[in-house]
Amino acid sequence: MVLYKGPRLLALTKTPPHLQFNKFVLTGYRPVSTAQECLRSLFYMHNELGNIYTHGALPIIYITLLCYPTMQQTAMLTYILLSAYGIYCATTARTNVLRLQAFIWQALFRFSLFLFRVYGSGVGSPHSLRLFIIMDSLAVVGGLVNIIQIPERFSPGLFDNWGNSHQIMHVMVICSIVYLHWGTLEDLAWIKSYQCPME
Repeated sequence: MVLYKGPRLLALTKTPPHLQFNKFVLTGYRPVSTAQECLRSLFYMHNELGNIYTHGALPIIYITLLCYPTMQQTAMLTYILLSAYGIYCATTARTNVLRLQAFIWQALFRFSLFLFRVYGSGVGSPHSLRLFIIMDSLAVVGGLVNIIQIPERFSPGLFDNWGNSHQIMHVMVICSIVYLHWGTLEDLAWIKSYQCPME
């Protein structure tokens, strides 16, 4: 996928400090770019191209809290704020571990929704919960692979453009999103015949 001759790519040591989180990916870094240059980067080879092309809990909140509209809206707003905070923490984190920890509040929030479905009065398809748990498990495994930086740890420079841990994490996130999609479809099919009990 080289449709455009991009700028001269940088070595790890020439990139800004916030991009130096994987010491085993040695080359192929984009220089600091404008918004227009970022769009152009969709069409030339660099070490994040695989990430760009391979990259949601709001449906889970919506269905689980279907019978509690006020709680549902509050939960959706809370989750959006936690997501924004997680993105801020991830983009300012100095290490991969801190980058993964930035999303712990989102994970705990989703876990509490799962518990509310199982032990509380939350609702949803009995088949979707398993899909959502697989979704989160894939995302966590992808994050851990990114932290331990395998396979590039064993052969620095070999996986600069393809097959590094960050790209594996993106693929795991895509698989995770597929399970989110399947779980949401289960819930949407279920909701057609469900009526909240009258209070």
